[in-house]
Amino acid sequence: MKYELLIEKAKAAGFEALEIYANHNYGLQIAVFAGEVDQNKISDSYSYTVRGIYQNKMAVFTTEYGNEEPDYIVARLKENAATLTTTEEFEIYKGSPAYPDGREPNPVFAQIPVSEKIALLKGLENKVKAFDARIIHVPYCMYNENLSTVEIINSYGLKLKKENGLAHITVQAVAKEGEQTQTSYKIDIKLDYNEFDPDAIAREVGEKVIAKLNASPVPSKSYPIIFENEAMSDLLASFVSMFSGESAVKRITPLLGKEGEKVFSEKITFIDDPLYPGAPNFQPFDDEGVASYKKKIVDKGVFTTFLHNLKTAKYFKTQSTGNGFKMGSDINVDVTNFLLTSDEAKKSKEEIIKGVKEGLLITELAGLHAGVNPVNGDFSAQASGFLIENGAIARPVNLIVVSGNFLKMMNAIEEIGTDFELFYTNIGTPSVKVSQLPVSGL
Repeated sequence: MKYELLIEKAKAAGFEALEIYANHNYGLQIAVFAGEVDQNKISDSYSYTVRGIYQNKMAVFTTEYGNEEPDYIVARLKENAATLTTTEEFEIYKGSPAYPDGREPNPVFAQIPVSEKIALLKGLENKVKAFDARIIHVPYCMYNENLSTVEIINSYGLKLKKENGLAHITVQAVAKEGEQTQTSYKIDIKLDYNEFDPDAIAREVGEKVIAKLNASPVPSKSYPIIFENEAMSDLLASFVSMFSGESAVKRITPLLGKEGEKVFSEKITFIDDPLYPGAPNFQPFDDEGVASYKKKIVDKGVFTTFLHNLKTAKYFKTQSTGNGFKMGSDINVDVTNFLLTSDEAKKSKEEIIKGVKEGLLITELAGLHAGVNPVNGDFSAQASGFLIENGAIARPVNLIVVSGNFLKMMNAIEEIGTDFELFYTNIGTPSVKVSQLPVSGL
């Protein structure tokens, strides 16, 4: 696409401002099943979104080709503007005073031949099967590689570029003992191919699935609950929308009007960090061209700010937090790397377990898409994990439902773990202990 010529043509046609958002995605996907290559495909796609303000209306043109003539694009934009009836004010961002440094993708992904990546997957599949005789099936063993490049060019002279490169391996194991079958999976994301450790991946997924065998429910009552880090990240991911300026505009968040108020335990700090070191999701600027920065959303229990894009920031007469990201041709508010941290003294997961006379360690949550209400904070989810008795793991637990209210729960946090991890959902948490939650089981 001829960016500069397009901008010149748009200006000559009476456009107040123009922006070109260009996205290039390269992907490699390999899957093995029963020792054979089940899938091996490359994807290489481009997409362009052109936004122009014409007669106070924001017109949009999208294409996957980028070879359209500038005159054609300008004509389509004007046609689009003519059909709009909104009176809403729109903005194309002029640019931030300064931007953080970007990050170059590791070139090693392109240097490793596909044959080696296939061999890694075949070896991993064999290692998982060999971990324990009770592992009867490895239904899923896949390698995904992605390189993305985003450019933003506008009529104010802004020219930005960011790149992200990563790969992830996903493997699932099925184990059986007696009449009970259990499954477990592992998603391992790396920014450097050479950091993949198939032995460690096989050991982790193998240990997880074997530990779940012979699980059964517990009696229905309230228990002290330890949410293991990944389960806690899944629960938090279901509630991050309550921190969105879009939710505040729509009045569908329980945090509306509570900036500056204590809403959670003083043990809790939430941070949105687009520049988190080593994060797969590294964002020096958002998709509106606003410079990104680390910010505390909740500071020692006190709610400090909603996350904003340009539109929600204008509504609340404040500044964008650099959290405007594309969903199709729309710009939505989204988190980057959302982290649960604490300034309080922390304990290892094992130490936290030792302090529980009778309780539950929750390792997995299911059904969160249906059992969560981010408007009021209520949740109810299928869960599995382990029964704790006298400070030790007693046995695996399944077929239970844990319920509560997220805001009340975050005010009942008693312990914070040392096992912080940033997961593939871009949510990072340690394990946490909650005083009590109701559990439905037997």
